[in-house]
This record gives sequence, structure tokens and C-alpha cells, in this order.
Amino acid sequence: MTRDQLESNLAAIGVHTNSYSLDGIRHSDCVCVVGEDEKWKVYYVERDKPVELAVLDTTEEAYDFVYATFCKWLGVKKP
Repeated sequence: MTRDQLESNLAAIGVHTNSYSLDGIRHSDCVCVVGEDEKWKVYYVERDKPVELAVLDTTEEAYDFVYATFCKWLGVKKP
């Protein structure tokens, strides 16, 4: 999915914008998407310590992963 679609989908399931960053590592307690070495990495940052959740080939795959992860955490079925 595109960035706009992800932001819209996350808002629709009640995810606050402070809970994620699509522009790199950010403060604690958020999911972050980071472009590194021609790959897209998804991190969960807690207490300023990033933990890698996934390494993907495209931004679209990374955004799909972020959405699926929030759906899983919130117990929401993906449409």
C-alpha cells in the first residue's frame, strides 16, 4: 500500500500518529519504518531501544507489514 493509504487505514482502526513513524527512528513506544541499505526495515522502539521486526524489499511491503502488525496487536481483522 502507499503511504497515504497506510496513514488512512491506521487512522480508521484508531492508531494515533504518535504510535508510528514513516520517516525514520523516533521517540519511544512507536513502530518506525527506515530505509537502510536498499531495504526497508521496520522497528519497534521501546525506551529508546529499537528492535527490528522485519526487513522488506519495498516501501509498499513495509507499509503492508506495519498495517498487519497493528491489526494483529489491536485484534482487528484486515479487510
